[in-house]
This record gives sequence, structure tokens and C-alpha cells, in this order.
Amino acid sequence: MSGRDLPLLIRKHLLAAGVAAEAPYARRVFTNRDLAFESMGAVGFDMDYTLGVYNQPALEALSIEICVKKLLAKGHPCRLGAIKPDPEFAIRGLVVDKEHGNVLKMDRHGYVGNAYHGWSQLARPERKALYRAQRVGQEKQRFARVDTLFALPEVTLFASMVDFIEKYPADWKGGVPSFREVWQDVREVIDEAHRDDTIKSRIKAEPEKYFHKDPDLAATLHKLRSAGKKLFLLTNSFFQYTDAVLSYLLNDELKIYEDWTRYFHWIIVGSSKPGFFATEEPFVEIDRRTAVRGKAQDRPQKGRIYQGGNRQGLEAAMGVHSDEVLYVGDHIYGDIVASKKTSSWRTVLVVDDLEHELDVQRGYELSLREIEALAELRNELTEQAFAEKYRLRVLERLDAVGITVEGRDSEAAAQVLGETILQSRTRLERLQSHREEMGSRLDRRTGEVDRAFNRYWGSVFTERLNTSLFGSQVEDYACLYTSRVSNFLYVSPSRYFHAPHGRMPHQHVR
Repeated sequence: MSGRDLPLLIRKHLLAAGVAAEAPYARRVFTNRDLAFESMGAVGFDMDYTLGVYNQPALEALSIEICVKKLLAKGHPCRLGAIKPDPEFAIRGLVVDKEHGNVLKMDRHGYVGNAYHGWSQLARPERKALYRAQRVGQEKQRFARVDTLFALPEVTLFASMVDFIEKYPADWKGGVPSFREVWQDVREVIDEAHRDDTIKSRIKAEPEKYFHKDPDLAATLHKLRSAGKKLFLLTNSFFQYTDAVLSYLLNDELKIYEDWTRYFHWIIVGSSKPGFFATEEPFVEIDRRTAVRGKAQDRPQKGRIYQGGNRQGLEAAMGVHSDEVLYVGDHIYGDIVASKKTSSWRTVLVVDDLEHELDVQRGYELSLREIEALAELRNELTEQAFAEKYRLRVLERLDAVGITVEGRDSEAAAQVLGETILQSRTRLERLQSHREEMGSRLDRRTGEVDRAFNRYWGSVFTERLNTSLFGSQVEDYACLYTSRVSNFLYVSPSRYFHAPHGRMPHQHVR
């Protein structure tokens, strides 16, 4: 063994023993709410997009291929067979306007900063005309939120169909469907493809094609278990799919574990989240060899596999209080919001976009600093321009006779007033010109950085120099967030996560 190998081996032993090491830049864990990791007696995991990270381009291509076949079988135009996947188009946090056939990205206040109709970006005047009069997304019958990564292929498919309707309306022999009908058709074939196992059967047959195998995942679970954490799996996927996926990801990774089930003290499949957090459904034991359902139980037993169940029964089985449970998932509503609203479970949101976001953020650090400075200068110029515009309006309403003073005639007063108005106009024109110049520079630089994040939407966490809808949800509901489960390999089991405590705007005044 060479001396060069020793530091790496020592580092691996220290990590396995729970000694924290500095995480690579893109693999850090971020904190929204203070959390004492040492007091978390139980740590639970979702499976899809959490323990099992999908190869999104491959999964999107598969989903679109299968769903297009189903649409064609339902009588949709043959031209749909030409739809091509584009994994960059759909991101989490988008909103679908079923009435107008648009896909929207909003900031945290509900302002629509970007929108596409099919594959065509809406111009600002058209976008504002459609969405300026309401807080978008509140009407559930009209708007559909894109909260899960599983939903991304249907957004791409919907946008493609909208595009075909606009370009080839004659293809629809029975009449052009409404955009709402198109969305419904897409949703139906997606649900059918998951329900009839046509998608998952392909994934089970070639898991290496559809999953990124994380070499640090097994070591991370082992580290948490060795530190005394009670580990549980809580997934909506049913047993046969769960078994196929986790067998590929975890079996034969560490010799001390016979198979993937040994990493977890409790295993709950087919959990029906978010209902799991609020209902009192029983736990039904599953025979691993036959997949036959057994008797219903109030509490799950250690080392066995169950379907269904409820939060209270699981907590009782683990012997922990609600606020001693840390749950790791990727679904902002199914995993995070529901667990926060119905219990005291602490939460970790897995956001696989984060590594790309951090890489771009680091690579464009100077550009981002310039954007911040330009935005601050533009805002200051805007304030001054509006103040000067109001001052000019007041000056133009003044009457020279009314402002004469003793010893000066109205003609002199008129001359002074005219000079003052001219000065104000000149200053206003200068401020407006400077503001437009800053705005143009800001737009160019922002566009350049946005394209580096995503050529359609920019950063998933921001919109229009503000936090995006998705970004605000991460802030509001996730105690911690990170890019992958194995980032906890770099975290000490006794760490105290400190949130950067913010202040209200008035508290920044000096």
C-alpha cells in the first residue's frame, strides 16, 4: 500500500465512525431551522428521488415514449409520435394553466415572471395581460402545480401537444381539443402508465439504466445506524418495485448487511402519503417471498415489511416522540408539508437540482455580484426618478404670480420658475437615461446567468431577482435541504444545525 493511499483510507474510517469532514462545495447540507441532530432518535427515508435518484433524461424519454403510444391508441394524431423529450424544459415549481395552455414560473408573491405557450415564450405584454389581475395558482380547477420530479415528463408532453395544436390544428379530425382536455388526456395516460406497470416494469428490468448508483449511500445509512439512529423506510411505492430498486442500490455494497432490508429497522411500503400522516390505517404485513398480504396490525414490528399504516403507530413502535423524528424526502407536499402540518416531525428536503445550482453559482460568482450591484443601483435610480417626476409635476402646476415675493416682479418669478422646471426636466431625463442603461446591462447579465442555470427558466430557486415559488416552499417547510442523502456522510451525528437567522426589513436600518 502506498503512502498516497493512507490519507484516503484514514478519511473513510473517520467518516464511517461519525467524525465530520468538510463536505465538497456542492454537497453541503443547508439549514432553514435550527436542528439538534443528536436529539433525532429516528431517521426515515422516502425511496423515489430520495434513496433512489433517477436518471431523469432516461426516465423522461421512457415516460414520453410509453405515454405517446397510449395517446395514439386513444386516437390522437400520428404527429405526436414525433415528440422528443427535453429534460431541461420541465423543472419543479412550475404551474400549468390548463385554460390557456401555458406553463408558468412565479416568484414567491405569485407574480408570473416567465411563461411558455407550447414551446414559445410569451412576450412580457401578453404575459402581463393574462396574469396581472389575480394571484395565480389559487384556482385548483384551472391551475396544476408541478411539485414532484415524477410530474416533469407530463409537462414536457403537454407543452408539445399545445405546440402541435397551434401549428397543425387540422390534424385533429374530430375537432381541436381544448387545452384543458389535452391536460386531462396527458394526466390520464401518465396515471395509467404507472397503474398498469408499463413504466415500472421497464425500470425493474434495467435499473442500471434508470438510476444513478450513489457509492456513498450504503456507508451513509451504516453511519447513521451505527450512531444509534433508528432507521425506517417510508415509501408510497409497493414492495415488488421497492425490492427491485433497493436491491440494485444497496445489495452487496457492505458485507455486514445481508441485503437492503437490513439497513432499516422498520420498513413501510405502499404508505399512501400524505394520508399516512393523518389517517389511522392499519399496518398490513407483507411476505417478502410471496408478496402476500398478512393480518392487519396496529403497530409495525422491527425487521418486518408492512404496507399502509399511520404515523402514530410507527412512532409508538419506534418509541420516540414526534419531534425526535427526522424524515428525508423529495416531495414538497407529500413528504414535507404534510408531515409538518400534522406532526412535529423534522424534515430534510432532497433537491437534486442543488448540485448544478451551486456549481453555476460558483462559476458565475462575479456575474452574480455584478447583478446584485446593478439591481441596487437601478432601484436607487428608480426611486430618484419617481421623486423627480413628482417634483416636476408640482413645479409645472405653480403660477408665477403666486410665488412672487416682495421686491421681485412676476416676470422675474416666471423666469426663475422656468429655469427650475428646465433643471428638473434635465435631471429627470438624465436619471431615466441612466436607469434604462442600468436596466439593459442588468437584463443582459441576468439573461446570461439564467441560461447557465436553465435555458428556459433560469434558477429553480429564483425568479425575477426574487425567490421563486419553489424556493419559498423550501424555505417555509424544510428544516434542512441538500442535494442527496449521502451528503450526511460528511455530517457528525451530534451536529447542531444553526439557521442563518434573518431580520425583518426595518431591522436592517442603521
